[in-house]
Amino acid sequence: MKTLNDGETAAMVAPGPGSRTRPLTKSELRKQDRQRTFERVEKSATLAVMYPRLKTLAVDLLYFDRDIVSWGHGLRYRANLETAKSMLHFNCPSPLCKDGGFDLSKDLSSAVAEHRKSVEGSVRCLGFRDEATGKPSACETVLHFKMKLTFKTKAGPRAA
Repeated sequence: MKTLNDGETAAMVAPGPGSRTRPLTKSELRKQDRQRTFERVEKSATLAVMYPRLKTLAVDLLYFDRDIVSWGHGLRYRANLETAKSMLHFNCPSPLCKDGGFDLSKDLSSAVAEHRKSVEGSVRCLGFRDEATGKPSACETVLHFKMKLTFKTKAGPRAA
């Protein structure tokens, strides 16, 4: 265990819980940022609680980096409404991006409010990247998405 020398008494003291011997690396900072975002998402209500009329939700995602499809052919997210959170956030796939990601929560809430069966759009990552010059620049990742929603039908009066 490392100890520090207390200047006045020359006694050896242990470092405090918040002290660090080296600065955080960029990857550690990105990891902390994603952890904070994950915690915010986890605190939100589930989709089943927030949108009780929603039956299914599927989102097709396609990421572009500087107008080039760069991360595969995209992916499909199918939400388990009982466990999925109402804050619909997807991380930026760029390993260089900090404070980024894509929040589709507003698009989802407006689609549910308008009872729409599908929503298409694109969202820019709001994060930034450290360029080779050392100056941060805007992350140029774009997410194209298509949400498909189905709703529960209203139960009509039963015939006897």
